[in-house]
Amino acid sequence: MSFSYSKKSFGWMFLLAFVLEEGRAQQPKFLPLQPHKVQWANAVIKNALKTKDTIQLAEGYYLYGKIYEASGDYLTAKRYFMRSLRIQEKRGDSEELARLYTRLSGLGFTFYNYADALRYAQLSLAVAQRMGSDKALLRAYAQMRGIHETDWTRMEGKINKNALKPNYDSVLYYLRKIEPLARRSPDPLELATVNNYLGNELRRRNDPTAIVYIENVLKIYTKQKKTADQVGAMVYLADTYLQFGQHQQAKHLLAKATQLRGTMPSPNEQGLQSAFEVTYVHYYQAIGDWKRAFEHVEKLHELERNRFLADREGAASRLSVEYETEKKEAQLKSQQKELALSNENQNIQRRFLIAISVLLVGAVLATVAFYRLYRKNQRISRQNTELVHEQNHRVKNNLQLVSSLLTLQSNRLTDAAAKNAVEDTQLRIEVMVILQRKLYDGDHLTSVYLLEFMQELVEIVLQTFSYEHVQVIYDISPALEVSIDHALRIGFIVNELATNACKYAFPDHPNPKFKVACSTQGDVFELKAADNGKGFQLPKAADGSKNKSFGMQLIQLQVKQLDGTYRFDTTQGTAFQMQFKV
Repeated sequence: MSFSYSKKSFGWMFLLAFVLEEGRAQQPKFLPLQPHKVQWANAVIKNALKTKDTIQLAEGYYLYGKIYEASGDYLTAKRYFMRSLRIQEKRGDSEELARLYTRLSGLGFTFYNYADALRYAQLSLAVAQRMGSDKALLRAYAQMRGIHETDWTRMEGKINKNALKPNYDSVLYYLRKIEPLARRSPDPLELATVNNYLGNELRRRNDPTAIVYIENVLKIYTKQKKTADQVGAMVYLADTYLQFGQHQQAKHLLAKATQLRGTMPSPNEQGLQSAFEVTYVHYYQAIGDWKRAFEHVEKLHELERNRFLADREGAASRLSVEYETEKKEAQLKSQQKELALSNENQNIQRRFLIAISVLLVGAVLATVAFYRLYRKNQRISRQNTELVHEQNHRVKNNLQLVSSLLTLQSNRLTDAAAKNAVEDTQLRIEVMVILQRKLYDGDHLTSVYLLEFMQELVEIVLQTFSYEHVQVIYDISPALEVSIDHALRIGFIVNELATNACKYAFPDHPNPKFKVACSTQGDVFELKAADNGKGFQLPKAADGSKNKSFGMQLIQLQVKQLDGTYRFDTTQGTAFQMQFKV
């Protein structure tokens, strides 16, 4: 459902859509696939492939999309439009790109997808504005008008709840945008079209200036000698006169329209008849002649009933013809495919028998050889796994022994500085203990999942300083995996940062927080760790240079060994950021 303005005039059809009180939307009339159009699109694509002309290929896909859209096969149409779009977007802004966005926006209406309809319409408008093309702007503004005029609450599907109901202020805004473009158009019917829509919107607002716009529509159709559209515009204008209490003007115009209608080749066209009947109902209601108003209501209902029966019979007949045609085509294609498959199968069977004989012998010999190799590799792999697990187990026990000895030594110390140094060293050893346990308990022997490692590491630091209540935020993917060497150095850094936070950031803080974030972008690994304390400043030595604590030196050493870069930010708490190439 595209709202772009075409060069076809539609005066009385627009009137009928506006004044019918039931407000029923007309069902689209689908066309069967037209062979000559399919052949043309196919020829365009073949020539494009032959000449390697991507622009022509995009046009061929677009033509196929139009053909399938006209036939009602919207899914196939969208697939071809998207193929064309992938090519056109690489070229940059063009009339063809704006046109494609509008088509896809129209399919958003078809699929009851408000988000798609709006997104593609906005893309079309952006391209048109950058190009400054009147033609593309007309198309894009019209599509935006249609989106805002649509009552999406009557459509199915999951739609943005904030943009369901019509926004008539936006409708009028886009119509005002279209008006100067239509005035510049060499085709006067473009101006008639936009005046028709403006008149309709102003009528909805009960604004009498709607009369001026609809009178302009009538003048254009009269000058262009579009008899059918002229009659429709006269009936529409008469109904507008009635809305604003100008009964005599309406009566006079209806009489002229009736007289002119008699000169038409098809004066009894059903849509035009319905428009007349609706307007007569309004006229006789306005002057209080309820009897005649009721007579015209009866005529209108009869026309609607006949239209409904005709549509139903036509649909049934069309479906029957299409079914029989498709059935015959399917049978013919099936027979051709069966014949081709039969010949191909015979050739394949002959080649297969020859090849299978050769392969069978080779397969038997290869199976024996591979089985022997498999058994040998399996034995070696099992032995290596056992050795690695045994090694990890011993390293883990040794680290735990060292940690226990440090604990005993710390309990015997009375000097606070020495005791803190021992406890800090114990936490650093705990990093290696956790890492070794992850390797020993896990399935991987050379890498660890970083999230689990960080969680256990930070938890131990917080428990050591009795800060279990601290809110810790982890922004690490559960699937992020790093090597042992990288994990150890990252662990040392996070341990130091968490320890410093417990010492300087969390004391007397009403709501302490600590955040650890790890991510990879291409081959670059990034670590971020931050607390919400008051920040810190390194104390200065006697010569004015900044002292570097052992913890700071340890962080710098780890960054250097990773060939990375780092920085501290103490404006809001203490934030550390490091990057290195994996």
